[in-house]
Amino acid sequence: MRSFEGVKQKLAMELSGFTGTPKTFRTRYREQADNKHKLYSAAEIRAIRFGLLNIPPDTKRPLTLPPVIDTRMAKGGVGKTTICGNVASCIALSGYRVLLIDGDPQSSLTSLYGINWLDEEITHIGELMKRTSQGQRAHPEKAIRSIYADGMLDLIPSDITMVDESWLMGAMNREQAFTRLLEAEIEFFSQYDVIIIDSAPGTSVLATTFMVACKTLLTVVTAEGQAIAALDVLASNVQEINAAFGRQGIHLDVHIVVNQFNTSKTPHQYQLSKLLPKFPGKINDTIIRDFVGFLRESDPDNISSNGPVLEKEPNSGGARDIIDLTKSLIKLYGLRLAGTTLPGQEKL
Repeated sequence: MRSFEGVKQKLAMELSGFTGTPKTFRTRYREQADNKHKLYSAAEIRAIRFGLLNIPPDTKRPLTLPPVIDTRMAKGGVGKTTICGNVASCIALSGYRVLLIDGDPQSSLTSLYGINWLDEEITHIGELMKRTSQGQRAHPEKAIRSIYADGMLDLIPSDITMVDESWLMGAMNREQAFTRLLEAEIEFFSQYDVIIIDSAPGTSVLATTFMVACKTLLTVVTAEGQAIAALDVLASNVQEINAAFGRQGIHLDVHIVVNQFNTSKTPHQYQLSKLLPKFPGKINDTIIRDFVGFLRESDPDNISSNGPVLEKEPNSGGARDIIDLTKSLIKLYGLRLAGTTLPGQEKL
């Protein structure tokens, strides 16, 4: 069982959108018996936000699919999984119910949350898609691992067996396999405010099925020549998908996050200056700085202790960048608490 219990008051105030004084926050949201070091869970922050927005506490999302964020890059080593995991945790700690899907057979996201796929029985997303394609019930509820209590952050983990895509090659309309799973199990997937996928690098049929199901890819790139060249490959892939599926109403776009940026490195500044005019309006204003804390997220000798920077070092510069990035992504993808659209919600 993961030991993460929540965030301290200062961060809870920010993530909940509370604008009053710390004393008022303590008075409203802390029992008298709690000490001054109380931690606020994702579920508690959700309840606080519901109250601030006058949303009835028993409000449930309508039976519609939530936004899908596919974290995607054609090249490995850019910190894609780090961004995916930290953003997912931050969205959940901002009060949204999040379903994470590890779509990479390397299982880095699964390991980030302390799950050792070598020792555990895993039902991955490929198996769920396969069941649906064969006319069976997928039962995704049996595949999830609870990361934050009360369904605030659930994970469908992966293992190396997901690399076998042979069943997809013969599937009818194979590029829509993930979309068919979402639609077939809409009652399950509609309980979440957002679905976030950590997709494998490179090109594969499985990766394409995830891309087809979303509207805007969350693309992670470093300010280095090889990574930017890989970004061109991904952009070409997006154009091919739009050409092939445009008549079905699919128009895929990209939103780019620059990661591992070091302001003291002249080559980084040079590559960024080339990247900005190449993708105007598509690069996030928050650039994730190179931070050693991201390297401390995972310990191969003690996987159960793994966790994102936002959990381990919430007061660090790396966590600050993640929080700022997450706030912008919540707006970009139009996330709504329980699917509601209320005056003022977009401000929180």
